Amino acid sequence: MEDLPLHELSEYMQPSDTFEHQSERDEILKGSGIIGMLQQNASARTDDKGSGLTKLLGAYQAALDRHAIVAVTDRRSRILSANRQFCAVSGYREDELIGQPHRLVNSGHHPKAFFEGMWRTIAYGQVWHGEICNRAKDGNLYWVDTTIVPLVGSDGRVEAYISIRYDITKRKAAEQALHEEVERRRGTEALLVDVMETVPDGIAAFDANDRLVLFNRSYANLHMHPAEAIRIGASFESILQHGLAKGQYVLPRNTGESHQAWLRARLRAHRNPGRSTVQELADGRWIQIRERRSTSGHIVGTRTDITELKRSESAIKFLAEHDPLTGLLNRSVLSQRLEEAVTACRRNQTSGLLMVMDLDGFKQINDSMGHAAGDALLKTIAQRLTEAFRRSDTVVRLGGDEFAVVVPQLGRRDSIDALAQRLLAAVQRPAMVQRRSLAPRLSLGIARFPQDGHALEVLLRKADMALYRAKAEGRGTYRIFTRAMRAHVEQRRRLTAALTSAVARGAIDVVLQPQFTLSDHRLTGFEALARWTNEGRAVSPPDFIAIAEESGLIGDLGNLVLNKALEAIGSLRQNGMETGPVAINIASAQIRQVGFVPMLQAAVHRHGLTPGDVEIELTENILLDEAGDEIARRLKTLRTAGFSIALDDFGTGYASLSHLGRFPIDRIKIDRGFVSRMSSAQDTCTIVRAIIGLAHALGMTVVAEGIETQAQLEQLLAYGCDFGQGYLFSPPLAPEQLMARLGDGLDFKLARGLCEPDQPPR
Repeated sequence: MEDLPLHELSEYMQPSDTFEHQSERDEILKGSGIIGMLQQNASARTDDKGSGLTKLLGAYQAALDRHAIVAVTDRRSRILSANRQFCAVSGYREDELIGQPHRLVNSGHHPKAFFEGMWRTIAYGQVWHGEICNRAKDGNLYWVDTTIVPLVGSDGRVEAYISIRYDITKRKAAEQALHEEVERRRGTEALLVDVMETVPDGIAAFDANDRLVLFNRSYANLHMHPAEAIRIGASFESILQHGLAKGQYVLPRNTGESHQAWLRARLRAHRNPGRSTVQELADGRWIQIRERRSTSGHIVGTRTDITELKRSESAIKFLAEHDPLTGLLNRSVLSQRLEEAVTACRRNQTSGLLMVMDLDGFKQINDSMGHAAGDALLKTIAQRLTEAFRRSDTVVRLGGDEFAVVVPQLGRRDSIDALAQRLLAAVQRPAMVQRRSLAPRLSLGIARFPQDGHALEVLLRKADMALYRAKAEGRGTYRIFTRAMRAHVEQRRRLTAALTSAVARGAIDVVLQPQFTLSDHRLTGFEALARWTNEGRAVSPPDFIAIAEESGLIGDLGNLVLNKALEAIGSLRQNGMETGPVAINIASAQIRQVGFVPMLQAAVHRHGLTPGDVEIELTENILLDEAGDEIARRLKTLRTAGFSIALDDFGTGYASLSHLGRFPIDRIKIDRGFVSRMSSAQDTCTIVRAIIGLAHALGMTVVAEGIETQAQLEQLLAYGCDFGQGYLFSPPLAPEQLMARLGDGLDFKLARGLCEPDQPPR
């Protein structure tokens, strides 16, 4: 066959005129022999006596017509014949197709080069096969799998083309959908990888066989020499073994047995995920590990670097447990250390000591030389105490010039005398303070455990008795508690009897200390404080509350104060005063009473108040109560009922940080001791800032107690403290005083408060 020139190929690809007459179409068909072929096929379908080959060809044509799209076009692409399937898929009638160029169904989807290649193939008499997108009469696109066969005449020239097509529209749609889904998944996977690499936490997933299947860069960076162990397919155990071999983890003991015990425990936790753990790394970092099992059975875990949090916790814990001036442990640690020593002594059938001491004449040093001199002397004394005792002993600054020491495993009288004399000699050496030589003197009281008692309060009381005897007998000496030191005990017994009678008669008074917003000095509420006068003498609240706790009166006393406080606030409300909520201290014995919650709710309702008018104040000792779980449940019930919860004297107890998340606390009260020391101790300022920041981070507000100076107020405002109370604003006032001043229309103003004109704030 002759090669067709390119200009002819181009001609084939141009739109062609339609047939002007039917005869023109038939003439072309006859000239190419196509009419004869079609007639022969038609006769084969009707002539049952035709040859077997003719019948077979007829059957092929019938089958082809039924399932394929068949068309015959001339050399210029004009349609000469179209079967029913062609009409059905294109939407055109046969008479609309015959004589039209095949461009009639061109969709415009394919580029010009596509058809150039097709025409180049079939024009040279070669079969072409491909997939074409066409457009139906109604505008919809459809896809056909197309085979075009050239019909070559007797002269060797291409006369026409037969095209056989199959509708593959659904398949193409499925392929497109599959392609889009694959692309979507690729995009999702790429996004997942991007997100994982962006997250600072280490992320890793292990399959059902505990093999690593997924991890991000942060996970690898949390391990030493990660390329050696962190790889897809590595087992979790091999990663742990690698870390142990490299000394990556900080373990309690650096022994092979300890390592294996840790490894077994870590594998158990990993294979039974659900609880978070914290691990210290050898490079000083801390990581928190959280692992969960996915629905597909994978163990997915995150490793969060919490180094800064642990450092902050350690710093806050150190500040909370240590005296900022001397660096000694503070009172918050004393109870725990004493309890541990008592337990050890009871177990080993030995004895130990609780020593309480203070400096004689320390007030005169402060008054004559100033507080800076007093602080310098206290630091010197603290250093000497630390040097005088063993590392196993616990030296504590109780406050002011008072110290305490827990000495375990020392009970013989001669040993006690020797220790006391050595201590007095060490402390009472001359000390240089502000270029002056001072001769400090120390009085010392000693109680033994377990024979003198087990509890801190009991032992402190008995050591105090011995201390008072040492002071009474000349100071600068020591005394050991004996049964003969009972005068103080008898006095306490008389006070206990008097307090029991006073509680029974309701002879306990309540005063209300106003609380203000520090930013605008607006009255926001009151704290209810108990007052007791016995035989014409006011007994200090710490004294009679301690007696109530020792004697079991604290529950009755607390309920009496509670009802009197509610009554006072209710009366002020009835007289038109906007009081805000009243904060009432609740003892452990109260909150543990059966029916306390409904009793409190009934009392609030009885006085015309709502739970929102009452704030429950707790001390940190309650948080350490052995019935802590029960107390936590009741506090949550009260919180749900609408009462707010405040933690009083924050920072003075050992349980502060470890229990904040366990109990539903709304507000933290900074102890007056911290407030009073802010102006003289930078460490105290750091503690106050830390407390306020911690409370705000936990969604709590902060009240500062004992604000007495403008400087304290300004410091607290700078630290972001929310509320305050103290003599700078107002002293505690009896309800009748508040009522009288309400009638006078006296406003609450800073530095004037509700104080009498001749009674300035202090």
